[in-house]
Amino acid sequence: MAFLDHWRDILVGLRRHKLRTFLTAFGVFWGILMVVVLLGIGKGLERGISQIFKDDAFNSIWLHGAKASIPYAGLNPGRPITLTIHDLEALRVSVPGIENLTPRKQLKTEIPVKFGRKTGAFEIFGIYPGNQVVERTILLEGRLINPLDIVEARRVAVIGTRVVEILFGEGEDPIGQRIDIHGTSYLVVGTFTDVGGEGELRRIYLPFSAFQRSFDPSPEIEWLIFTVKDGFHSYPYEDRICTLLADRHHFSPLDRGALDIWNVIEDYKKFQSLFLGIHVFVIAVGLGTLFAGLVGVTNVMFIAVKERTREIGIRKALGATPRTILNMILQEALMLTLVSGYLGLVGGIGFIELLRSIEIEVEYFRDPEVDLGVAFGALFVLIIGGVAAGFIPARYAARIHPIEALRHE
Repeated sequence: MAFLDHWRDILVGLRRHKLRTFLTAFGVFWGILMVVVLLGIGKGLERGISQIFKDDAFNSIWLHGAKASIPYAGLNPGRPITLTIHDLEALRVSVPGIENLTPRKQLKTEIPVKFGRKTGAFEIFGIYPGNQVVERTILLEGRLINPLDIVEARRVAVIGTRVVEILFGEGEDPIGQRIDIHGTSYLVVGTFTDVGGEGELRRIYLPFSAFQRSFDPSPEIEWLIFTVKDGFHSYPYEDRICTLLADRHHFSPLDRGALDIWNVIEDYKKFQSLFLGIHVFVIAVGLGTLFAGLVGVTNVMFIAVKERTREIGIRKALGATPRTILNMILQEALMLTLVSGYLGLVGGIGFIELLRSIEIEVEYFRDPEVDLGVAFGALFVLIIGGVAAGFIPARYAARIHPIEALRHE
């Protein structure tokens, strides 16, 4: 009964000024809600961006010939710069830390591919084995392109899951079957999937040498791609590549417009820094809002102590100790912050779960989530904040002299 009376007194104290208690509680509620929602949305943004990098190796560099933008050695700007298969060996020999080096060449348009009576139009690529590492190709059945396929110019093909569905359906095993690509027969040796989406699942990969023999014998390539070994991520690849290829293709080493270079390593680092900044910003905003709510709790408890001065004096006159008064005020503050904070926590998690259930299809936003560590961390901050918010007014109440309190009007 004493326990129930104690908590009944606390509830009566909080209900004495309902509007004031509600507004104070709302400040704490809103602070926790903001922390949880912003962290959940930040996680969704991080996963959306990470999904883009998940499609390709984050330690890859992609090179594509563009146009010379400044005059050089008597040559006019505007000249197209076309990379060739011979540039691969030059890079391999001259630039350290390179692995999974591969050219990539694509037929200009999707061309008809036949299997029996079924026909479909797909993207056809000529590659080296390193492409499967760069593209993060996921093998489902059979095998991928290997070095011997390149050396012997084997007419073999690795096909995406959409190609399998269109040409073979569900009942036919594509491995070991022959498909007709623009009049040339290729043996299907593997099937793959890719997180890049529908477009990449409609691809057919061929050994680069076989691609040349069947479709385009020129040494020109569209892309030159490689990954960087561990320990070489800080190497100035762009400068070294520009210098080497400028000498081979006769453009100025300072002409950055001559090559399109997509340095996934640097972009990945930039996004990591960006998300670190987002997390710091989100936490700062959320904690700032929460701090404002806790300051409100402190002010409200001071006002409550002032209004209850006579009551506190009576309690002390009847034998209440300073410790009892201190605990009473602290428990009121803690109850106010915990209840409102818990509701804010639940509300924030509920909002994030609602976003997850809607399954918003946005390229840079995917699968928002609040982890348990954040939830428990917010709860811990609430407990500490509630105690801190009530301590100063509770200490003031504990020091009130009963005779002076009874004289208070």
